[in-house]
Amino acid sequence: MPSLPPTPATAPPDPDRRTWRPEFWSGFVVRVARTEATGGVVLSIAVVIAFVWANTSARSYALVWNHPLGFSLLPDTRSVINSALMTLFFFAVGLEVGRERACGSLADNRTAALPVLAAFGGMAGAALVYLLVALAGGAGAAVSQGWGIPMATDVAFTLGALALLGNRVPSGLRVFVLALAVADDIASVGVLAVVSSSHVQLFFVLAAGVVLAAGVIIRRRYPTQWWPWLILLVLEWWLLARAGVEPTLAGAFIGIMVPCGAPAPPLRGTRSGVAPSTKLETVMHPISTFAVLPLFMLANTGVVLVPYLFENSSSRSVIVSVVAARIVGKMAGITIAAAIVVRVGIARLPEEITWAHMAGAATLCGMGITVPLLFATAAFKGYPRLVSAAQIGLLLGTVIAFAIGSTVVVWQSRRSRAD
Repeated sequence: MPSLPPTPATAPPDPDRRTWRPEFWSGFVVRVARTEATGGVVLSIAVVIAFVWANTSARSYALVWNHPLGFSLLPDTRSVINSALMTLFFFAVGLEVGRERACGSLADNRTAALPVLAAFGGMAGAALVYLLVALAGGAGAAVSQGWGIPMATDVAFTLGALALLGNRVPSGLRVFVLALAVADDIASVGVLAVVSSSHVQLFFVLAAGVVLAAGVIIRRRYPTQWWPWLILLVLEWWLLARAGVEPTLAGAFIGIMVPCGAPAPPLRGTRSGVAPSTKLETVMHPISTFAVLPLFMLANTGVVLVPYLFENSSSRSVIVSVVAARIVGKMAGITIAAAIVVRVGIARLPEEITWAHMAGAATLCGMGITVPLLFATAAFKGYPRLVSAAQIGLLLGTVIAFAIGSTVVVWQSRRSRAD
C-alpha cells in the first residue's frame, strides 16, 4: 500500500515558516538596548522629564525620591537606585570590558594601555582645572571638596553621541572611548570610595577580598556556569556596603571576572552553548539601558532652577568650575596623556585615528552625569545648593562637550576622506 502524505498534525515543521519565537523578540530587544544611540535618547528623555517634574512640582519630586524605607543600608528610595540598582549598571559595563579584554579589541596590551592611561590623564586634568578655577574665584573649602565631580566620563552618553554620528566615526574610536570611559568610571568610583569612606570596617573589606578570591577559583574550575556570579555580586555588594566602601564597585569587579571564552554546555533543544559572560550580558544590557540608567536620571537630575544658584558665589563657582573642568580639563588631560604614552612607545594609536580625532573624542569624554552625580552627593553632603549647582554644571558641560567634540570628529572624518 502506498504511503499516505503526512497529515498536518504529523508533518515535519517547515523551516521557512516564520513563527513567533520568544527568543527572537528577546534578541531584538537586546540588539536595540545595545545600540548606544538608543541609550543616549532614553537618558536624554529621562533628564528632560526629571527637569520638568522638579520645576513644576518640586514637592512631589522630593516625596518620591526621598521616601524613607527604614533600612540601614538603603534608607530611602534614591539610595536604592544610587547604591543598589547602579551596581547592575557597573556589572553590565564590567561584562563588556571583560569580554573586550579577553577576546576582543582590547586583547592587545599596547592597544588596551592607551585608553587606560589616557583615562588617568583625563581624571587628573579635570580635577586640576576644577581646583584652579575654584581657587581663582575665591571659593571656600566646601566648594573645593568637589574636585572629583568632573573626573568620570559617562559611558552611555559618550557612546550614544558617537552612535548618533554614525559612520563618520572610525570604528577604532568607539572602542577607545568605551575602554577610556569604563576605566575612569571604575577609577573615579574607587576614588570616591576612598575619600567618602570615613569609617571603613576592615573586617568586611577583608571579607569582600575573600569573595573576589572565590571568584578567581570559580572562574578557573567552573568556567561554564553563570549563576554563581550573581551570588558573588550580591555578597560583594553587601560586604562593601557594610564596610563603608562605595558598594557599586562590586558590579565592576565581578563583571570583569566573568569568563567569556568558554561556552556553556548546550541546553536541551539548542544547537550550541553560550558563554557565561554573553548570557549575563544579554540580560543586563537591556535592564541597564531601559531601567537602571533612566531611573538614576529621574532621581538625580531634577534640579530646580532658582536665582539663588546663580547669585550665590559658592554655587556659581561650582557651576563654572565643573563646566571648565569637563571641557578644558578633560580634553587637555586625555590628549596630553595619550601623546606622552604614544611618544615613549608604551601604547599606540588605533588604526584610522588621527590626533584631531583624539582631541574630538577627548572633548566628548567631557559628557557625563551618572558617576559625577554620585561624587557630588558624597562631596557636598549637607550642602544641597552645591549639589544642585553641580547638577547644572554637569548638564551644561555635557551639552557643550557634545557640540564641540562632535564638530571636531565630523570635521576630521570629512577631511580624512577627502585626502
